[in-house]
Amino acid sequence: MAVPKDAIPSLSECQCQICLEILIEPVTFPCNHTICKPCLQSIIEKANLCCPFCRRWISSWARYHTRKNSLVNMELWEIIQKYYPKECELRASGQESVEIVDDHQPVRLLSMPGELRKEYEEEIRKMETEQRATQEAENKASEEYIQRLLAEKEEKEKRPAEKRQREMEEQLKSNEELAGKLRVNSNNFCERNILASPLNSRRSDSVTIKAQKKRQNRQKNTGCIQKYLSPKSQFGSTSKSEVVQGNRKSTMSKEIN
Repeated sequence: MAVPKDAIPSLSECQCQICLEILIEPVTFPCNHTICKPCLQSIIEKANLCCPFCRRWISSWARYHTRKNSLVNMELWEIIQKYYPKECELRASGQESVEIVDDHQPVRLLSMPGELRKEYEEEIRKMETEQRATQEAENKASEEYIQRLLAEKEEKEKRPAEKRQREMEEQLKSNEELAGKLRVNSNNFCERNILASPLNSRRSDSVTIKAQKKRQNRQKNTGCIQKYLSPKSQFGSTSKSEVVQGNRKSTMSKEIN
């Protein structure tokens, strides 16, 4: 309750809205609602540490100002004592005070037709907008979380696949090298078998026999030529021709006779 210093508050403004008596040692809450100190004590005794009008929590505030002994709004309390001392004495002595008549009747404000509906619809739209924004934020956070989980899962699955691929490539390379070595060994083995087969040995034997025969023939021919070319062979050949000629002459003389 804020009262200007120069203004004189009405009696209704100095009335406690809980006990409907004049404010004795008024206590003003952080929400600017004011009650008398006896009413505050009754509220504390009931362990209801909140403002009776707006339900704002005042436990921390009340403990703090109780320790500092500053619960009472001294400025307002001095104004009330100054302008309404009689009512304060009656309240302090426990006597009933004069009924406080409210000098200022509240002005009744009537809403325009459809104004409440419009306000209600605006609140509904505002609430729906807030709900949509909250839902979109939650959906976005959920999608980001799911994408992060999928990326982590894909990364975990990708590593073993790459490892298996490298192992397969290395195995294939080693298999190719082994196959090449086996082909080389197989070719060498086949060549050795072909050279060691009976057919090849027969062919080689026949070739060697033919070569030996050719060498023998060459040696014979060479020997014959040497015989004919030697002096002994010439002498023998002339004697034989003379004998043949003598035989031919004797036969011819016999035929003539």
